[in-house]
Amino acid sequence: MALACALVPAAAAENQIWTAAGVSVEPFANKAIDLDLDADLRYQPDGDLDTIEFKPGIGYRINDRFKVSGGYLWGSTRQQGPDRIEHRLWQQVSYDFTEAWSLEFDGRTRLEQRRREGWDDTGLRLRQEFGVKRPLEGTPFELSLSTDLYFELNDTDWGQSDGFTEARTEAKIEWDASETVSWDFGYLNQFEYERNGPDETNHHIMIGVSKDF
Repeated sequence: MALACALVPAAAAENQIWTAAGVSVEPFANKAIDLDLDADLRYQPDGDLDTIEFKPGIGYRINDRFKVSGGYLWGSTRQQGPDRIEHRLWQQVSYDFTEAWSLEFDGRTRLEQRRREGWDDTGLRLRQEFGVKRPLEGTPFELSLSTDLYFELNDTDWGQSDGFTEARTEAKIEWDASETVSWDFGYLNQFEYERNGPDETNHHIMIGVSKDF
């Protein structure tokens, strides 16, 4: 079993504090199958809870290079009037491209079906991530750089607009503190494309820890 948590304080306009925790278990004889549960809590600067997300999932590792996963996400965001509740199904394929020049290239393609309570239509979204990792030979450290691109695939009555909407670029260092404990430290740049106003960029510092049992 792996336990992971992260504290992500935003350092820009909204100045939110994001916290995340996750657990991963391999309960079956077939160790290619794992069960995951991620939880995200996001706070306003005054400490009020703004967003809650729970994301259970199941994954199957096909081989050393490919893994397929799927699951469900429940999200609640505070706003004027009733909270905004979202139900989301997701499916993804994770893959390792190749290794060259001491670098490891990987990616992830995720399809999401998003529904908002109080509305009848479903928003479709594609998320494409590309990443590169650089293990520091002879040390317990690894450097990584990744970009996650968001593409809305249709328009909805509740506000989703077709097209590119967001990019999250992350740079971090991972430290294997022991055989079972690892830490992540990094920076996240969040770019949001706004159709009817100025684009927005947020800056986040990330700290994460994972534990294997």
